[in-house]
Amino acid sequence: MKHKRIVALGAVCAVLLLAAIVVLSSCGGGTTTTTAASTPATTAAPAAGGSTDTTAAVAAAGDDIVVGAINSLTGGNVLTGAEEKWAQEKAVADINAKGGVKLNDGKMHKLVLKFADDKSQPTEGAAAMEKLIKTDGIKLVLSSNITPINQAAAQVAEKYGVYFDICSSWIDDASPDGKFPGFIGGMNLKWSTDMFESAGESGKVAVGAVKAMDPADQPKNFAVMTENTPDGVGFGDATKAGLEAQGWKVVSYEKFVEGNKDFSSIILKFKQANVDGVVTLISPADGITFVKQMKEQGWSPKYLFGYKGFWPVDFYKALGTNAEYIGHDGFWSETLPYPYAKELGAAFSAEHGGATSNSIGLYYAAVQILAQALEKAGTAEPGAVRDQVFGGTFPGTTMGDITYTPKGIAHIPFLAFQWQQGKRVVVYPTEFATGKMLTFAPWDKR
Repeated sequence: MKHKRIVALGAVCAVLLLAAIVVLSSCGGGTTTTTAASTPATTAAPAAGGSTDTTAAVAAAGDDIVVGAINSLTGGNVLTGAEEKWAQEKAVADINAKGGVKLNDGKMHKLVLKFADDKSQPTEGAAAMEKLIKTDGIKLVLSSNITPINQAAAQVAEKYGVYFDICSSWIDDASPDGKFPGFIGGMNLKWSTDMFESAGESGKVAVGAVKAMDPADQPKNFAVMTENTPDGVGFGDATKAGLEAQGWKVVSYEKFVEGNKDFSSIILKFKQANVDGVVTLISPADGITFVKQMKEQGWSPKYLFGYKGFWPVDFYKALGTNAEYIGHDGFWSETLPYPYAKELGAAFSAEHGGATSNSIGLYYAAVQILAQALEKAGTAEPGAVRDQVFGGTFPGTTMGDITYTPKGIAHIPFLAFQWQQGKRVVVYPTEFATGKMLTFAPWDKR
């Protein structure tokens, strides 16, 4: 029997196939990927991912629910986008393997993902959201993992009254004096929610990783290096202040344009300032370039810690042993005591040559939350789903129990990792640590 799609504002651009297909968009110039509802041979996640009704197996099948997903399918953020996409598809597959989500009609509805490429740019993120809404008729959308992209897309969602399930974007509110506009938390959004950490708090894991080193090896002179974007500057200002509050000297603060191909002048400044510790927010592509040029110039600080760009699996693949001793942030680990964390990590490793991830649990949980909200609402109407998330609590996700404020903001703690012998080791906070932070080894002594 043919299943209708629960969509509005127009018909879906492409017929959904039984396997993922790629469609060239004639409406926004971007690429969309549709992952059809299917029931693969898979070990489904716990009940937090979808229906908790024991009669689900015999409930009638209802119309599929098409969910949009904005993702960096191309551009400088493609490496982190790939892990997010994998996690979202895995979550949907696991939910569908149990029959889908049960709505007030008493039927089980499978989820279908339709991806739209943000091309790693905010303007393209807004265009991707516009296409999903106006061309594909979608009213429920999962986010990209970059703050400026999600801010731009959220403004479009506000215009059309579409629920935007954001994660991995700074949650900061505006400052009381109005000098700092904030990020997602400062936008007073009515149709978007966000699950992440604040830029102001995120720098604490870099400080925690320093403290996890042997005291004799801790750096004395820090540099903060960040993309010259509102996202990056907000992070950089907060991180600089955080390091200085802990008594460390920040002797250099450098901003650069994303897509930079030559970091030699910045590296020279760091050398001249006797920098022995670096904290940076950088894209994966730029991060690979920066590390390669560090080695070319023979510069080895005691400590190198990066946000966003240093953690994708392909970052280590691209650099090999040159990625050793590099620290990075993270939001999740398969070693955390959360439901399905170990199993999710094992599934990712099995499909990625034994590699691990520090992010997939967050993206998986965002889909779990959407599924729970659908069931609580009993309908796929965006306003009803949104109302369940604002101020709502969602137990048993791969990020643990998640509670949103009445403004739709959920806080999660960050972790600090380090690449050691090709593996990522949790070094902070102490209660979750699986190893100790090691000093960055000089290039000629590896």
